[in-house]
Amino acid sequence: MVGALLAVLEPASIDVALKAEQLAVQERESTARVWQLQIEKAEYEAQRAERQYHAIEPENRLVARSLERQWNERLQALETVRAQAASACRMPPVLTAAQRERIAQLAGDLEALWAATTTTNRDKKALLRRLVEEAQIVAEAERCRIRIVWKGGAVTDHEIARKLRPSHATDEDTLALVRRLAEQFDDAQIARILNRQGRRTGKDNPFTQHRVATLRNSHDIAVCPKTTAADPREGPFTADEAANELGVTSRTIHRWVREGLLPGEQATVGAPWRIYLTEEVRRRLTTGDAPAGWVGLTAAARQLGLSKQHVAYLVRTGKLPAVRTTVGPSACWRIDISSVSTATCRAQHELSYPKGNGHGEDA
Repeated sequence: MVGALLAVLEPASIDVALKAEQLAVQERESTARVWQLQIEKAEYEAQRAERQYHAIEPENRLVARSLERQWNERLQALETVRAQAASACRMPPVLTAAQRERIAQLAGDLEALWAATTTTNRDKKALLRRLVEEAQIVAEAERCRIRIVWKGGAVTDHEIARKLRPSHATDEDTLALVRRLAEQFDDAQIARILNRQGRRTGKDNPFTQHRVATLRNSHDIAVCPKTTAADPREGPFTADEAANELGVTSRTIHRWVREGLLPGEQATVGAPWRIYLTEEVRRRLTTGDAPAGWVGLTAAARQLGLSKQHVAYLVRTGKLPAVRTTVGPSACWRIDISSVSTATCRAQHELSYPKGNGHGEDA
């Protein structure tokens, strides 16, 4: 557009434009004279109708009303002609001799004038709006045809090659993950999971509920089916829901899941946990009174001759019956060791206890 503008505004073009402006002014002056004659004619007709009206005898009312109506019609016709003349003869401001000379000087180096720091973007846009009548664009497969229609009717045609848009497809790994997550989670949850993993859309944007829905629809991925749990008390529950069910914090729930005390599954990193709370799990983890004879973690380790870490491991794997109970303000384990011999525990320690796995605590 700028190149075409500078080509149009070459000195020779400027000279032609100034001459065209002079001819346009002369034409408008000629048009104004024609309209002035029509106005004078309409004024004469209105004045003539007025004289006829005043010349009639008042007693001749029928003729007087007819002449009065004719006079009003001539007045309306006069106003119409005046309005039409004002619209047709509206003339733009005429350039002075000094302005014409200044324009001729600036036309000698238009490119430097356009690039000058004193020529603001606002000035450039204003200049384009004053000189361009319209821009027509026809898009084809490999190119775009552009036609610029300048004020005054001049036309400039230009062609530019089309730039192929880069591919913005979401990567296959993220798409496969969305397929898997859509079986369990809604679009808002999927967006949160993908953002936690640092994944981005094909256009390098963070995922939102709307973007996940658009991705699903474009790849025919079904929305997450609404399912109801077979046993509402069993779940599955999220970590926060399980914490509310067991009366503990979500931090404790995550620790129990890591230690194997609480069964749970996670579709992918950053996805909500799906935790199942069977009656046996609830009984074992819900704070309550332990049966008589059940001892704490430290006492169980001492009586069995094992470390507290090993005893905690046996509790997590279900090899030692245990429940959570309250001792004063604290919650701790109470373990049943009445049916377990020291020799059996030592054998389990040698055969099944993984080195460096797990740690225990009494509270």
